[in-house]
Amino acid sequence: MVFCLLAAARIDAREVYNLNNNWRFFSNEDDREQIVNLPHMWNFDALGGERDYYRGLCNYQKDIVIPSSWKGKRVFLRCYGANSVANLLVNSKHVGEHQGGFTAFTYEVTDFIDYGRRNFFWLMVNNAPRTDVLPIAGDANSYGGIFRDVELIVTEKEVVSLTSDSSPGVYVVQKTVTKEKVEGDIAVHVNGLGDNGNIVASFSVYDNLGNEVAQGQHKLKLTGRNTTTVMMPFSIDNPNLWNGTKAPYMYGVAVRIMNGTRVTDSVRVATGFRKIEVDNRGNVKLNGEPYKLKGVVLHQDRAMVGTALTMYQVMEDFNFVKEIGANIVRVAGVAHHPYFYELCDRAGIMVWSDFPLVGPARRTDRSFLNSWHFLNNARKQADEIVAQQYNHPSVVMWGLFSDIRFRGEDPEPFIKELNDAVKLKDASRLTVANSNQDGNVNMIPDLIVWDHHFGWREGMPSDIAVWQKQLHSQWAHLKSGVSYAAGASIYHQSDSLRRPDYLGRWHPERWQTYVHEEYYKNLAPDNLLWGVFVGNLFDYGATIRSWGEGNGINDCGLVTFDRKYRKDAFYLYKANWNTADPFVYIAERRWKVRESKTQQIKVYTNQPEAVLSVNGVSYGASKASGGIVRWNNVKLQEGVNEIGVRSGELVDATRIVVSANRAGTVLR
Repeated sequence: MVFCLLAAARIDAREVYNLNNNWRFFSNEDDREQIVNLPHMWNFDALGGERDYYRGLCNYQKDIVIPSSWKGKRVFLRCYGANSVANLLVNSKHVGEHQGGFTAFTYEVTDFIDYGRRNFFWLMVNNAPRTDVLPIAGDANSYGGIFRDVELIVTEKEVVSLTSDSSPGVYVVQKTVTKEKVEGDIAVHVNGLGDNGNIVASFSVYDNLGNEVAQGQHKLKLTGRNTTTVMMPFSIDNPNLWNGTKAPYMYGVAVRIMNGTRVTDSVRVATGFRKIEVDNRGNVKLNGEPYKLKGVVLHQDRAMVGTALTMYQVMEDFNFVKEIGANIVRVAGVAHHPYFYELCDRAGIMVWSDFPLVGPARRTDRSFLNSWHFLNNARKQADEIVAQQYNHPSVVMWGLFSDIRFRGEDPEPFIKELNDAVKLKDASRLTVANSNQDGNVNMIPDLIVWDHHFGWREGMPSDIAVWQKQLHSQWAHLKSGVSYAAGASIYHQSDSLRRPDYLGRWHPERWQTYVHEEYYKNLAPDNLLWGVFVGNLFDYGATIRSWGEGNGINDCGLVTFDRKYRKDAFYLYKANWNTADPFVYIAERRWKVRESKTQQIKVYTNQPEAVLSVNGVSYGASKASGGIVRWNNVKLQEGVNEIGVRSGELVDATRIVVSANRAGTVLR
C-alpha cells in the first residue's frame, strides 16, 4: 500500500503530515502482513495475563510517495513513543536508533529520500528485556508497539531545531516570577544547512486574549548543521500567574526564524508562569502561598489497548483525575501521552513527572546497574523528559527514582549527579523521589515521599499513626510526603473484615476501603506532610502478579483496569477532595448478600448530611464526618431490602439481601 501525502497541518513555512494510518505490521512470531493504524500495541497476550508474553522484535513498514517539489527542503520523521528500542530505516538505509519507549524521537531523513519517487519507511521496534534501557525493573508490563503519533515534518533550510531531544526547540526560561513582574529568557535552538549570517530569530508573547505582552529578536549566524542557541530576554508587568486549579492562566509564545525578509520557520508553544518552592519547614508553596498537595498515582495502560491510548482515552483518564478532586498527579515510572500534560496545564492540576529509575518487584530484579550503558541511557531519558515537558507549567517536580533498593552497587553517587544535572538544566522545578527504605539517598531530592503498605503487605492500617509519631519526634526536619495503596477486586465481598494475604487470590473490596479510611483519617490533618499520594488511581497490567483475581493485574487501583467501575475507596477521596460536584454514594453496594439482619449503612458524600430510608422507613438525617455518613444498628429483614439515601435533591439507592445461607457469596 502506497501512502500519498495529500494534506498537512501548516504552520507558516513548516508542514506536518500525520502518518498514523495504514502501516504494514509484521510480528517475528508470525510473518503474515497485517494493516494497522497507530497507536498500536501487539501484546494482547500480556493483557490476557500471560506471564511469558512476547517480548521481541516487530516491524512497521510504509511506502510514501515524496513529491519532487520537496527537493531542497528538509524532511524529518518524528515518533512520539515506541517501546522500547526503535530503529528507523529509510529506503533500507539505517537512519538511527532510539532507546527508551516513552519519549519522542526525531530524525532528519533529508539525505535518505528519493524525491519524486516512492520511498520505503521501516520502523523496527523491540521490547525485549535489556539491562541498558530503563526501566529494567518494576511490575508494570512492557508492552511493545508504536503507541503514539508518527509525523513527517517538512521545513525550509533554517529552522527551530527539531532534533534537540525532540523538544519544541523553544524553552520559556522563568527566572523571576512575582505578582508584579515575570522575567526570563526565550531560549531558541536554531540550525540550518550551510553557513548563513543573515538569520534573525524573533518572539512574541501573547496573553489568553491574543494581546502581545512581550517581544524581542536576535540576529545570529549559522555554521554548517550545527545548532546555535539564542537567549532573548523578556519581561511582563502585572502578569496573570498560573495558580493551580484556582486560576490556571496560560500564555502563548510564537517564535519565527527569518532569512532576510523570508520566514523560514515558526513554532508556537503554550506556557504559564508560576513559582514552585519548598520552605525550611517542608511546606510546598505555589506563587508564595502554601499549597497542600492531594495526589493520585497514575499508570497509563488500560484493558484492551495497553499503552496504545487514543486522545479520547487520555481525556477519559484525565476526567477521573478531575472527578476525584486531586490537585496533583504522579505520572509513575515513565512519561505519559503529551496530551495529558496539556490537559493538566489547562485545568491547573500539577504533575510529578517520574524518570524511569524504578525499583524491583521481585527478588531477582535489579533496579540499578553501575555500567556505562545503563547510566548513559538514564541520563539520556532524563534529558528527553525535561526537554519535552519543559514548557508545561503543570509539571512542577521531577521524580528521580521510585522504590529503588540497594543490592550490591550503591546508586547514591549517580542519583546525586542526576539531581545536580536536572537542577542545572531546570532551576524552576523541585526534585522528588518515592522511597521505601532509609539511607542518605533520601536526602538528595528537594522532597521525599515515603511509600507505605501498613495494613496491606504487613501490619495494620492503624500502624500509620505509629509511624507518624516517629516522623514528628525523630524526622520532622525531613520534607516528607506519603504514598500508600491496597488491592481489591470488586467481585470479592464478605461479612468478615480482616487483612488478607496480599499475595493470595482473595482481595476483598471492603478491606481496601478500610485501609484508605484509616490512612485518610490520620494523614489528612497532619500539617507536617506536604502531600499525600494515593496509589493507584487505576489498576494496571502486571503479568508477574497472580494475586487477586489472578489475571495479571495489579489491583491496587481505585478504578478497575477497564475503567468501568469506581471502587468504594474512590468515593472517599471524591467526598473530601471534590467540593464542586455534589453527590451521595451508598458504599459497600457490591456486598449485596449479608448474613446478619443488623447492619451499618455507610454513605460517602461531600454534603454536610444525608437521610437514610430502609424499605420505605426513614432512619433520619446523620451528619457527615470526613466525607462519611454512618447509621449503626440498622435493622434489615430476611430477603431483599431497599436502601435509599437523600441529601437535598441528591439521591442514591441499592438493594441488600439478608440470607444466613449465602454469606460471602461472590456476585459477578
